[in-house]
Amino acid sequence: MKMRRTLQVFVLAAVICQTNAVALWVDQVDVIPEMPSDTDIITFDIFGTASGDPSHVAYDEFSQDGTSLQLDLYVDVGLLTGFSNWTYQKQIQPLSPATYSLEVRTFDNYHGTPGSTLTVDFTVVPEPATLAFLGVGLCILRAFSS
Repeated sequence: MKMRRTLQVFVLAAVICQTNAVALWVDQVDVIPEMPSDTDIITFDIFGTASGDPSHVAYDEFSQDGTSLQLDLYVDVGLLTGFSNWTYQKQIQPLSPATYSLEVRTFDNYHGTPGSTLTVDFTVVPEPATLAFLGVGLCILRAFSS
C-alpha cells in the first residue's frame, strides 16, 4: 500500500512537471553598431523574459543563408516559480554590404518547446575609406579622360 502511494505521488509530480508550460519571449534585439560597416564585428544584444527563475541561455545556433540570418537560443528556464529576465550577446564576423534580416528564435532547452520569434532588419554599409578611395579613383579617371 505504501509503495503504491509513493508511486502515485511520483506519477502525479511527473504529470504536473510535464503540464507546466514554459513561456519564452524575445523582448528586444539591438544591433551594435546600429549601422555597421563591412569591416565591423557585429554584436547582437538580446533581451528576453522566461516563465522560470532563474533563466539563462544555455547555447545558441547561428546560420546564414544569403542576407537571411537566423539565431536560435536554447534557454534554461529554471524553476517555474516566477518570471525572470535573461540577456545574451552574440558576435559575428563582418558581413558584405547589404540589408540583412535577423530572426531570433527561442526554445526551451529541456523540452525543445519553441518560444517567441523576433525579426530585426539592419543594413551593412561599405567602409567610409572604401568610398573615399572610389571617389578619388573616379576623380583621377575624369581628369585623364578630358
